Amino acid sequence: MRINGWLFVDKPEGISSRKVVNLISNSLSIKKVGHAGTLDPMASGLLPIAIGEATKSIAVIQQLKKRYEFSVKWGEKTSTDDKLGSIISTTRVRPSNKNIHKNIKKFIGEIKQIPPKFSAIKVNGKRAYMLARNNEDFLLDARTVFIESLKIHKYIDKDHCSFECVCSKGTYIRALGRDLGEVMNCFGHLYQLRRTHIGNFSTKCAILLDLSEKLIHSSAILKNILPMDKVLESLPFINLTKKQEIAIRNGQKICLDELNKDDENKKFLLFKSNDSLMICKNENRLICFFKIENNFVKPTRVFNL
Repeated sequence: MRINGWLFVDKPEGISSRKVVNLISNSLSIKKVGHAGTLDPMASGLLPIAIGEATKSIAVIQQLKKRYEFSVKWGEKTSTDDKLGSIISTTRVRPSNKNIHKNIKKFIGEIKQIPPKFSAIKVNGKRAYMLARNNEDFLLDARTVFIESLKIHKYIDKDHCSFECVCSKGTYIRALGRDLGEVMNCFGHLYQLRRTHIGNFSTKCAILLDLSEKLIHSSAILKNILPMDKVLESLPFINLTKKQEIAIRNGQKICLDELNKDDENKKFLLFKSNDSLMICKNENRLICFFKIENNFVKPTRVFNL
């Protein structure tokens, strides 16, 4: 049985994203399984799992904005920017509720952010976390990310505060907590993290994986797999004839002028788009991702469905 689609998992704390992928891969006896948007072991929440041909559409999920609930502990700076790291600096300074409200405004909109040293970013071909574990000296470049909203959820006590955040791809919540502490001269590290939304998908549509072998091997996985077109339905698309589909599957390009007249209104948009996350369909069947190149539809990834 061929299985192609998306499974949204509510990942528990204490397990890596890769471990979830391996469990599902072993359960379904399918090698082609991946995830979109890593959650650290200490984090919980929404983890999209791509199965089969859906792995070709991981980039679609990755570019969607994400919503997190997280808490920060003040007064301590750690090696990993979260509670799992060793404490490297402390202070008796604690921020007031008023001071936190004032300073979170500095982190809304487009900001520059230096990722944590314990991250999967590559430095000269090596993962940053491997260099950090070996106590090697290195620097990471600041990256531009976008914070759509950041607000206090609850001022828990003088040492802890919880927040809600909506942000772009590539945002490190660990770095956000660290930097918020730095700007208030009180240090801070991530104490708890939960991802609740990716785009229009939320933990409400996710399944809880009991990590016992019984449930992993049950039908709970199969009945909760979403078809690929459900995830891709918001993307721009063009309709092809059967003949054009065959040409695409044979690696050929199609001139825009050969498209159905029904798609005349889309041609103008396609000419102006540099987006490679557009789809060719035939009778609502997914054919491929494509981009426009010199007035031609050029397939970038073809689905074998």
